[in-house]
Amino acid sequence: MKKYNILLSVCSVSFILLVFYDTRIVRAFDDAARDIILSFREESFNELVIAFTYVGDAKVLGVLCIISVIGLFLVRKWLSGILLLASIGLSYGLNLVLKNAFERERPLGNRLLEEDGFSFPSGNAMVGTSFYLFSAFLLYQRYQKPWILWIGAILPFFLGISRVYVGVHYPSDILAGFSIGMAFCVCLAVIYKTVKADSAEMQNNKHTYL
Repeated sequence: MKKYNILLSVCSVSFILLVFYDTRIVRAFDDAARDIILSFREESFNELVIAFTYVGDAKVLGVLCIISVIGLFLVRKWLSGILLLASIGLSYGLNLVLKNAFERERPLGNRLLEEDGFSFPSGNAMVGTSFYLFSAFLLYQRYQKPWILWIGAILPFFLGISRVYVGVHYPSDILAGFSIGMAFCVCLAVIYKTVKADSAEMQNNKHTYL
């Protein structure tokens, strides 16, 4: 569990640092990173990025989650289904609380689409990371293929960049979303591992007594 504690600590420290998004250092980072990402804009590429950014939309994630949970319940993977549902429900709820707490306005100008609500932390990055990364974790438990985890990490990364590209988030919003989304995934993974270990121990004890 040591690696999970390290990851959780890194995520927590990262988020705490990004909370001070109005400081000169973070503002300079936001301006520089945003300029770099916006410099890649191409007319022929815009529509593709706009479509891709909806991969992190709450409705899309909700549908994917429901389908996945139903599938898991059908094969009696109760723990996986409940935790996957929590990866969206809890992270989405916390994201709303945090946005209303910080009330950071979205970037002005250079928008390819319009979004309501506050900016910090990015909901798409936060909930998308929590869901896609934990989904990859569950798949990895079954198939043990490292590329599954890579896809689970890379997908939210490009999703976050796309949100800056379309002009609705600052880079610090995205990094904050990544931090909390990954922290959620780590917590869920620890719960999964703990419950599985306890279940295995109970089964071993049962066979021992028999």
